[in-house]
Amino acid sequence: MMNLILFYLLVFVHHIFIILLILTPPFVIINEPFWIAIPICVWVLHLMFSPILVCPATIWENRLRRKMCKPEIGTFFKHYYIKPFRKFIDR
Repeated sequence: MMNLILFYLLVFVHHIFIILLILTPPFVIINEPFWIAIPICVWVLHLMFSPILVCPATIWENRLRRKMCKPEIGTFFKHYYIKPFRKFIDR
């Protein structure tokens, strides 16, 4: 039961973090000069879509998934956002 609560709490916090990460670039572009905004936006996109970087929260989620006998995920963004979007489009 505790693993399930931790799992849902981690997924919720991870979603909040991803949403904030998506909302950051427009505010940076509006409020900062371009020589500051462009590197920050590129860095944010690299964090979200990099197949090399692994988020610590995804590692924690996979540990909890193993304990609960659920299948592991590759990346959080792909699992929770891209795959459902593709399923929705393919209908």
